[in-house]
Amino acid sequence: MIKVANKYLLGFSPEKSAQVAKLVARSGFVEVIENQENSQSKSDLAKTLDAVLQSLEYKIASFDFAVSYLSPFVKKQSFLNKIKNPKIILSKNEKSGFDSNHQKNLLAQVKTLEDIEKKTSQYDKEEKDTENKLIDLEKFGCLDFIPQDTAQTTSFLVCLSQNNVLNFEETAKENKWHCKALSHIATKQAYFLLVNVEDKEKAKEIIKDNKAEILQYGFSREPQEQKRIFQARLKEIDRERAFHDKKIKEIAKNFSDFKICRDLIAIRKNNLEVKKLFFKQGLLNYLVFWGYERDVLRLYGKLRKMGDVFLVDLSSEQGEEPPVAMENNRFLRPFQYVTEIFGMPRGDEVDPTPYLALFFILFFGVCLTDAGYGVLLIVFTILPLLFLKKLFTDNKLMLLLFYGGISTLIMGVLFGSYFGATTAFLQAKAPWLLKLKKIDPIEDTVLFMIIAFSLGFLQVFFAQIVKIITGFKKKDRAMALGGLTWAFFYIAAVVGTAVYLLFDSKIVFLVIIGAALLLLLASESLGIKLFLKPLVGCIKILQGLIGTVSDILSYSRLVALGLATSVIALIVNQIAFLLGSMIPYVGFLLTGLILIGGHIFNLGINALGAFIHSGRLQFVEFFPKFLEGGGRRMQPLKADVKYIET
Repeated sequence: MIKVANKYLLGFSPEKSAQVAKLVARSGFVEVIENQENSQSKSDLAKTLDAVLQSLEYKIASFDFAVSYLSPFVKKQSFLNKIKNPKIILSKNEKSGFDSNHQKNLLAQVKTLEDIEKKTSQYDKEEKDTENKLIDLEKFGCLDFIPQDTAQTTSFLVCLSQNNVLNFEETAKENKWHCKALSHIATKQAYFLLVNVEDKEKAKEIIKDNKAEILQYGFSREPQEQKRIFQARLKEIDRERAFHDKKIKEIAKNFSDFKICRDLIAIRKNNLEVKKLFFKQGLLNYLVFWGYERDVLRLYGKLRKMGDVFLVDLSSEQGEEPPVAMENNRFLRPFQYVTEIFGMPRGDEVDPTPYLALFFILFFGVCLTDAGYGVLLIVFTILPLLFLKKLFTDNKLMLLLFYGGISTLIMGVLFGSYFGATTAFLQAKAPWLLKLKKIDPIEDTVLFMIIAFSLGFLQVFFAQIVKIITGFKKKDRAMALGGLTWAFFYIAAVVGTAVYLLFDSKIVFLVIIGAALLLLLASESLGIKLFLKPLVGCIKILQGLIGTVSDILSYSRLVALGLATSVIALIVNQIAFLLGSMIPYVGFLLTGLILIGGHIFNLGINALGAFIHSGRLQFVEFFPKFLEGGGRRMQPLKADVKYIET
């Protein structure tokens, strides 16, 4: 792991604070500690910086809105070009072009976009309301006037089911009422009914008896005229939208400028955030931070050129845990992805990444056990790594899957598995591949299980070695001694069992095991009162033995996953060729589709299972022997840039 130190940088004048803040913010390995005193009673400078930071935050949000809003109006970049050039690279001259005037111009355009966005929202609402009103107007069909009551007559607009139409018309005719059909909508019919004033209540009763709905005409013009007004307004909305779309497309020409300006402001905001964290001491400023010890001196050298600046080591406060930063060589770095899923180790613990790497990748290959799938994994990962370096060079998961493909290829050759091909097929088509085969996972299941348990025992033993290393690093005598005695017991168990099986010597076996158990008893009884030592020691040894057996049995999952991959691949082949043979002429196309789809599915689902279960063996059976975890990840200051290369 990278050694992290608590430092105290002081002596720079307020005039130089902006330059110091810029260097610290750009360093990428400094985590500044916030000034708790200043957070309660802020200075005038801090209050000013808060206001500026709030303004910058608003500008960043504004440019984020502009980028999001303009995206549909910008010509889409090709997928390959987007992957090859994920970031915008700016020269110094190009950066200088984004001065305050250009920024103001872009912000004015953002304001225009915000206004357009509000108007568009209003248009959408108005358009929806107008369309609903047009639908309401359809009910009144051929009505060519606005219904109104007079001193002698009362009118009704009603809508009723088709089942009641005949009865309604006959009743109106019997009462000599004027009844006019207006429109037919789905299963209902609308009518205009005109009755004498004295028949108003009777008409209401008949309407009710026919289960008709009384409609209200809520428009100021007659239906046809009102319809023309609404349609004209819809066309006007379309014209206004087209005008705004034209304006948006014009603004969209500056799409890249919005992205660049957004990130440049984010960098400036990051610099000011560092400046805000400065502590004041009279006429001087100072800064307290965590930093990578190997890089802090290099930063200090740059700061010294500005004047009298001093760097002081600070001892951590009591109970304060330093943040943790892991670093491994480029071959082991992908395995940090596995460790980070579990969590960060504490500062006084070992980084488990180098110790889990071989086991994880070996178990991954054993879970898949198919050389064909190994080749596919290698191809699917090596192509992006070679041709899309900018996007995938530091992608830990992609590199990890590449290593997994190599492991799967090797295991597949040893297990004689190639896309689920049968032994008879290989004997006929590629007999030389069978010469490399060492075990058949389906026929030699017991041997496969023994290999899995042996690998489990080896990792459990290795966990004790790492426990010894951790004990020495933490200066924990009990931990180191416990790891040493358990490691000795595991060796004694293997040696004693070998002697017993090879030479049938029970006495030697019992002597070796007895000596190892006595050492364990002494180790597990440390710190226990004398008369309780045998009891407590025996209980701890029993717990350890049960835990060891339980841990080793967990490695049977390697067998289960390895067999699942082989069996599913075999079934995919059988289904593909069986269905293909049943269809004449084009059966081979179906066979090909089933083979491709089936094997890709099998690879995907079992690669996921291999990753999860190989990781679980590390988290549950390996890590608890020597690792507590719970460390806090180092969070160096970094500008929140999305689009430009810094």
